[in-house]
Amino acid sequence: MNRQPELGGGGSRTRGGEKSSDRLVSGWRVACLRVPSFPVQALRRSCPELAETPLAVAAGPTPRDEIVAVSAEAVALGARVGWTAAQVRQRAPGVKVAVTPPEVAAAAAEALADVAEGFSPRLRRVAPGEVWLDVAGVVPLWGSEPRLAGEVLRRCRRVGLEGCVGVASSGEVARVAARLAEGVSEGVVVVPPGQEREFLAPLPLPVLDPPPAVLATLARWGLATAGEVAALAREEVALRLGREGVRLHRLAAGEEDGAFVPDLRPEELREGVPLEFPLTSLEPFLFVLHGVLSRLAQRLEVRGEGFADVFLELGLEGGGTYELPLRLVAVTREVAAVQAMVRLQLEAHPPGAPVEEVAVRVVPGRLRLVQGSLFGPPQPAPGKLAQALARLAALAGTGRVGAPAVRDSHRPDPAAVVPFAPRPVAGDEAAQQPRGGPVLRRFRPPRPVQVVTVGSRPVVARLGRWGGVVARCAGPYRFVGEWWSEEPFARDEYDVATADGTVWRLAFDRLEGRWWADGVYD
Repeated sequence: MNRQPELGGGGSRTRGGEKSSDRLVSGWRVACLRVPSFPVQALRRSCPELAETPLAVAAGPTPRDEIVAVSAEAVALGARVGWTAAQVRQRAPGVKVAVTPPEVAAAAAEALADVAEGFSPRLRRVAPGEVWLDVAGVVPLWGSEPRLAGEVLRRCRRVGLEGCVGVASSGEVARVAARLAEGVSEGVVVVPPGQEREFLAPLPLPVLDPPPAVLATLARWGLATAGEVAALAREEVALRLGREGVRLHRLAAGEEDGAFVPDLRPEELREGVPLEFPLTSLEPFLFVLHGVLSRLAQRLEVRGEGFADVFLELGLEGGGTYELPLRLVAVTREVAAVQAMVRLQLEAHPPGAPVEEVAVRVVPGRLRLVQGSLFGPPQPAPGKLAQALARLAALAGTGRVGAPAVRDSHRPDPAAVVPFAPRPVAGDEAAQQPRGGPVLRRFRPPRPVQVVTVGSRPVVARLGRWGGVVARCAGPYRFVGEWWSEEPFARDEYDVATADGTVWRLAFDRLEGRWWADGVYD
């Protein structure tokens, strides 16, 4: 019979004489969002056709590489984690052995972080398929921690991942709770504040995931549960097991991990998928692209954002690359709008070689939804509007589609095109009547006109069949500015009425020495 070693006896105390149980009370509440068999789920997320296939994911492409994750269907056929790819093919021939590409795993990990960030901006990416988030300040918004954890899992499913959640006052304890939640139907295990040590005490040591050498040493000492380890004196554990032993002792005692340091939020999103066979035509490519854009749209919906700038990155046969930047004129989450723009751009600028890999990088933008007026004119739906703007931009050019705006300049007609953003119409603005008076119909661009002057004033003006002797003239209205730039201007404008009844707006460009007709008045 093994005996527990005498390592100090009595209660568990820290170096300062403080009981470890006295340090359990914490202001932190950490939720651990964990995706079991993450390499399998990441691969199925990018390749939905593998959803029901018995799947074993290897660490590499060679037969000697170790299996790191297996699906439930593969387990039923006998496949196990830790076997080599050759062993799986020999002992379970019905199981498909695959490798999860790094970009696919990275995209799934970022999608998981997007879900967590929808609940708390303070999150930490601990491992592939595992995220910690500080929920101490957001629990009142949901009423209780189990309800919060359940909503986290529901949003996790929306991005194509099945997870489980553990909540505790320590990140390491929350990780243990998340592992235990894999066997719970709800997928949630919540450890009440201050009860971390009691929760961990009956658990077997392998659940705490200690290093194999430490686990073997504790087994020789006859220790089998976390409570037995927590009862030891920490100084003696440090002498015999070193740093890893102290870490395990702190975890068994349910103590904090230190200050919760959140990660920085990435400014770009990226999704991609390698292709089994090169694509040479547009329609199969757009089918693959639709899946990539749909996964990005799901992540953007969780973040409350939309597509702003889109960069299409293609890996070509022979090792070449092709990048196509797309500047959307309106922020949208409509996949059809982005895909329509990609189609038009690729038809105009094909990559020139078969495509072996498809990736999309997105710079998110804030999605603006405007409530229309009950008494004003109806406004188009945001999705249809974004799709129409995307098609116009693909046909006319991005810089030529948008909303008119007035530039901050004294130059005549300081017009500019800005991104289109619909705005609500006020009730009094909707009922406002147009003002009376003459309307100037502008010539765009201005037309050269024949002018005869006496001194500096026009006395005859002709443009085709219009014009004649000037009957009345008002002006000049002088405009000078931007002399410090590369495009200075200096012009005199006149409003003139000719004998045929035409009322003109004429302009003399003093830098070019030429007369122009800016327009006619109705």
